[in-house]
Amino acid sequence: MNYMRKILLLSLAVLTAVMVSAKKYQHSFGLAGGSGIGVQYKLMITPNLTFMDEFGYLGCYAAAAKGGSAGYMGAVNQAVFGYQSRLAEVKGIQLDWYAGGQFKAGYVHKLLSTPIDMDIVGGIIGLGAAGGVEANFKNAPFALSFDFRPGYGCLLSKGWGGGKVTATHVFDWCFNLGVRYTL
Repeated sequence: MNYMRKILLLSLAVLTAVMVSAKKYQHSFGLAGGSGIGVQYKLMITPNLTFMDEFGYLGCYAAAAKGGSAGYMGAVNQAVFGYQSRLAEVKGIQLDWYAGGQFKAGYVHKLLSTPIDMDIVGGIIGLGAAGGVEANFKNAPFALSFDFRPGYGCLLSKGWGGGKVTATHVFDWCFNLGVRYTL
């Protein structure tokens, strides 16, 4: 966790040092952290329609449909389409809110469950919602975002004991912080 904080703080320091006048960006790329760590790309298709893609070592907390709770980690790609609109502008910082839907697919290798953690081989595919806020700085070429993503997924796994493949339906949620350089 300290490693992730150091990366985020270093990214903020570098981006702050590269102050230039910002315009409404069309593309941005950077780091995503929270439930894991990965790279993030955001495209403003229109002034209010956005597409965001994340890929990395991401995880989610989950409540299994059969009862109990767990989490999973692995190489996951999350694509989010959404609507973005101005919330406020305060002292050179433009605050926007956004809401939309997400699609996720990936390879899961670790199931974090109670009472033990278990290595698994499998994948996740799912749909969900996404909502959050974004801060754009007029005097710096970067944006910060924070969002919450609840969703539904199907976790296909095969235990490391060589057992049969099982499908577990999960309701999951992730919290993400994005730091992106804007173009």
